[in-house]
Amino acid sequence: MKIAAGTPIDVSLCWDLDDVQIVGRIAYRDRVAYLEYDQRFLDSGINISPVHYRTEGGLHPSFDVKVFEGLHGVFHDSLPDGWGRLLVDRRARQLGIEPATLSPLDRLACVGSNGIGALSYTPAIDVWGDEAAVLDLDGLATDAQLVLSGDVSEVLLILGRNGGSPGGARPKALIAVNEEGHAVHGIGVAPMGYEHYLVKFPGRDDPDDIAAIEMAYSMMAKDAGLIMPETRLLSGQRDQVYFAAKRFDKIGNKRVHVHSASGLLYSDIRIPQLDYKDLILLTRSVTRDQRECKKMFTLAVFNVLSHNRDDHARQFSYIMQRDGQWHMSPVYDLTWCVGPGGEHSTTVLGHGKDITRQHLMELGKKADLNEQSIREILEQVESAIGSWSEYAAEFGVSHKSNNLIMFDLQKVRI
Repeated sequence: MKIAAGTPIDVSLCWDLDDVQIVGRIAYRDRVAYLEYDQRFLDSGINISPVHYRTEGGLHPSFDVKVFEGLHGVFHDSLPDGWGRLLVDRRARQLGIEPATLSPLDRLACVGSNGIGALSYTPAIDVWGDEAAVLDLDGLATDAQLVLSGDVSEVLLILGRNGGSPGGARPKALIAVNEEGHAVHGIGVAPMGYEHYLVKFPGRDDPDDIAAIEMAYSMMAKDAGLIMPETRLLSGQRDQVYFAAKRFDKIGNKRVHVHSASGLLYSDIRIPQLDYKDLILLTRSVTRDQRECKKMFTLAVFNVLSHNRDDHARQFSYIMQRDGQWHMSPVYDLTWCVGPGGEHSTTVLGHGKDITRQHLMELGKKADLNEQSIREILEQVESAIGSWSEYAAEFGVSHKSNNLIMFDLQKVRI
């Protein structure tokens, strides 16, 4: 699980099974990572992290060594946080390794080619063993609860094989699903007729109908004008349902490069510090497309009006295609959330709660939108959220959750 001290990690962009683009190599010394680009990548002119870096020769240390354990933000995005990090740490202890001794490069080696996006790392270390074939979603959900409660038996291997890389606090697995809802292990190449999905399981403090809530939110977001990946509810064998979203980073065997606002801006999600104005400026800088700024503003409006306050910096991502062009990724992880201290992780012009229509109007102007466009976005989002109870009923949200969420939605109406 640990690579030899001083051993560099090679990094590539795996666009397809037969299209692997070498980026360079990463070394780690005195808690600082250094990137050296491959000459062929320098010749390509592609920039994998366009805010703080240029694609040029020499050694490139991390822009801010005080965060991400001295690792570059673009590579830190490959590492799991929350649930995925918990699995890796507990597996390390099973193998007699203290997690605190794992360097960021050790953790990248554990990711190998199984991370989100196109970035791939070698040497890769397989700490989970052989892949599983057919999945029992109910069994994975039960095993996830055992891990959360402290049981670190063989269930770690099962969960690790099926979701060792996803970030976020809730237990997740990378799977492949066909039209009938049959699920198989989906980290590698999916069988014919299957597509790559990420499935979520209830966390320790989640309501029993969390999957239905997130499904209702995904439909509400689409009607509000947001671009979401395809979402669905998967049925287990014991009448349980699980929320699943199609992976936007992987279509068939093709991949795109994914970079979060956290990694681009070196924003530690444990310390809320972003404002939606920053995200609009970031979107303009990365994509150079006014239409993308409009998308970011729409997402800000939706998060405010839908009481989605878990809007930290890793909840916003950008994707780069093979030709080096950047766009906002489809939106993800949209659901009702109280937020840290009852406030948004990302503020609106400095306000974490009690956000008014005027605040959102001013934010829209930061996105260079005229008043008519801003009002149209507000009206479309308000209309979708006003139908919350209909979405809740369609997907089986309980009366208790429906009423609780409706109460909060009414409080934030502008």
